[in-house]
Amino acid sequence: MTTADVPLITPSDHPLLHNVNQDHLDQLSPIEKFCKRIADATGAPIALMLAILLQFIWIIVGTLTHFDPYPFAFLLTISNIVQLILIFIIAVAQKQSSQHAELRAQHDHEAISRLLYHQEVQERILIAIATKTELDVEAIKGAVLQLAQEDSG
Repeated sequence: MTTADVPLITPSDHPLLHNVNQDHLDQLSPIEKFCKRIADATGAPIALMLAILLQFIWIIVGTLTHFDPYPFAFLLTISNIVQLILIFIIAVAQKQSSQHAELRAQHDHEAISRLLYHQEVQERILIAIATKTELDVEAIKGAVLQLAQEDSG
């Protein structure tokens, strides 16, 4: 079997890699997904611009029509209700974000552990090959030990 016969595995096709983002989305309930969409939308700059524009329009129309004159009690009441609802929605979204970060950290730790294990195996294979080909194995072992000391320091 030549190297041309060996199928190449891209990093995205590797069986040990997980799509953490998809795993996280699969764990969310429909309500949590809804809260995430609202929190994402309200965190956008366009939402801020729309809120400012709506309040200016409300103030102008309320003053001209005396529908909600100064001090704009109805506007303040509506704003407070919306803010109270958004506080809880943002709290749910923040909880989801921290759970996602924990899931990513766990998968990163697992991936790094696998990489370190494979690196150790490759070092042993290299030393075995060097020994069989009668190369100076002590120089290779010294280089490996020096790298390990630099990493730990």
